[in-house]
Amino acid sequence: MNVLAVLAFLAFSTSAVSGPDKIRISLFSLFKPEAIEVKIASGESASLDAAEPTGNRAVRRGEVIRIRLSGNRLRVLVRDSLGRVQNPTIVDEVRILPAGAATLELVLPGRLRREVRGAVSVDAGTGGRGPLRIVLVTDREPAVASIVAAETSRRELEALTALGVVVRTYMLAHPGRHSEEGFDFCDNTHCQLYRGEQDLTDGASSAAVVDAVARTAGLVLRFKGRTVEGFYSAACGGFSATPSMVWGGTSEYPYSRIACRWCHVSKFATWKRSANAADVIDALSSVISSNLAFATELTADSDQQSGFVRSVTVRDGSRRFVLTTDAFRRAVGLKLGWNTVLSPTFTVERRGASFIFRGRGFGNQIGLCEAGASAQAAAGRSYREILNFYYPGADLTEQPAP
Repeated sequence: MNVLAVLAFLAFSTSAVSGPDKIRISLFSLFKPEAIEVKIASGESASLDAAEPTGNRAVRRGEVIRIRLSGNRLRVLVRDSLGRVQNPTIVDEVRILPAGAATLELVLPGRLRREVRGAVSVDAGTGGRGPLRIVLVTDREPAVASIVAAETSRRELEALTALGVVVRTYMLAHPGRHSEEGFDFCDNTHCQLYRGEQDLTDGASSAAVVDAVARTAGLVLRFKGRTVEGFYSAACGGFSATPSMVWGGTSEYPYSRIACRWCHVSKFATWKRSANAADVIDALSSVISSNLAFATELTADSDQQSGFVRSVTVRDGSRRFVLTTDAFRRAVGLKLGWNTVLSPTFTVERRGASFIFRGRGFGNQIGLCEAGASAQAAAGRSYREILNFYYPGADLTEQPAP
């Protein structure tokens, strides 16, 4: 597929901002933004709807929309291509709808920028308390392509195709995951990593990803008439986990533990990380809601055969707290970054002012292993064979009607 075909596949009309194939993705929520700038990245125009008193107006290429929290409302102004500033106005909500296949560039001042394809709405968040709630309404299939490109750097067609099916399956299995917050999915790994058009900028790479996603457009994994949850990870470390092991509870699809010999060459097959003990203890103090002493020790309760950690015991003198592995990893990840305790399969050792973590795999270790899928594709296996390996018994079918 050439670049023109890629663009044709990704282009869509934004005249309608709802429908069965539309999804709502919250952008930048981890950054708690209080200001954002929006301009046209590609195409010629967009429509700015800031309601009364501004009403609807056209925005041309080269103009910049600036939106900032002002109490529990928004202060909006437009700077034209000559630098002239329209009188600012105070409104409750802003919507920007690109014309045709135009894309928008969103900028968090001093932080990062992102190009997106779809209609963007901005308000002051739930209850008008801030930070800004920035929601993109976009088509599902282009979003699947963007997520596949963001989630993996691999370019084997069969592996990308398998991942595309799983990404789409996840979307269909978790509709409105954040509906109480005014959107369907977040843009981080709590749902699926979405960075807009950023990962689809290289012509060859874009073509590979979009071709892979287009091959199975609308196809999802189902088991006994129900859509599979569609969990996956970067590397399982040789042995996958199940949802009940990682989060507890039950699953509609009977995930089983898969022995995966395919990902042994992954850089995440085994790993070692060192973390400042004071930072780890501070992160755990926040979760436990109790100040822990610097001498606090950690013990991982793990399965002896696989090394999967069932829980982590925190000992501070005579005090003892038990955290689920997911709660422990989330606490450490939010404070020190998600590259500290990479998976639920690890050991922990105290060495003076540091904690040493050693483990296998990257991610939740459930379902498709991206590293393993890549190795299988390189060995000549098809995307159907890859999916059957990680989701035995599941059927590849058309997505169910809404």
